[in-house]
Amino acid sequence: MTQTAVVIKIYGPGLCEVRVRRQSSCGDVCSSCANLCETPDIDVLTVNPIGAGLGDCVLIEGSRTLALAALVYLAPILLFFIGWFIHPLAGGVGLLLGVAAVLAANRFLQNRDGVSAKIVAIVETAE
Repeated sequence: MTQTAVVIKIYGPGLCEVRVRRQSSCGDVCSSCANLCETPDIDVLTVNPIGAGLGDCVLIEGSRTLALAALVYLAPILLFFIGWFIHPLAGGVGLLLGVAAVLAANRFLQNRDGVSAKIVAIVETAE
């Protein structure tokens, strides 16, 4: 998955912070959903192998986005249903174990290598 972002901080060679505009749940066609939602920008630490400069508009790619989304949504639901078939109370325990597993995986990945995005191209250089 690739997204457009703007480089806002340079931490040294090969590492920078970019600001990504989050997409709304309506797919940025806000007039169709009428929720009047505001999507905040997200600052992401990224690997900068191509040497993008401050203010450059870049294309970033998340390497584990789909796998992490599957883990976050599927693990608690899957463990809930497995527990439910054993006993209804075990379903609740399974749900809690699924949430705990997601939180543990999040902490592990942050400690291991918090950088999960990489700049793949410079779209527009800052003047």
